[in-house]
Parts: sequence; C-alpha cells; structure tokens
Amino acid sequence: MSPRQIREEIAILERRLAEIGPDGDSGYEKALFRFFEQQIGQRRALLRQGSMLGG
Repeated sequence: MSPRQIREEIAILERRLAEIGPDGDSGYEKALFRFFEQQIGQRRALLRQGSMLGG
C-alpha cells in the first residue's frame, strides 16, 4: 500500500469519525468510533514506518 493510499484511508476514516462524533447515540456508534480511532492510529504508524525506511 502506498503512502498516498494510506493518507486517503486516514482521511476517509477521519470524515466518518466527524460524522459519528465521540458521543455516539448508541453503543454501536461508540464502538465504531473507537475502531476508527484504532485504524487511524495503525495507518499513521504505517506512514511513520515508511518514512523511517525511506519510503
């Protein structure tokens, strides 16, 4: 996966987070919010790894 693709995925996930908000109406939305936060963190870690490896 290219850095560009990773950044695009982060942007999509961030938009979804903004739509849901941290105070979701249901347990499902709250769980989804946490999941998206985790996914963003994983993708940012991938970007950092790539930059450290010269990617």
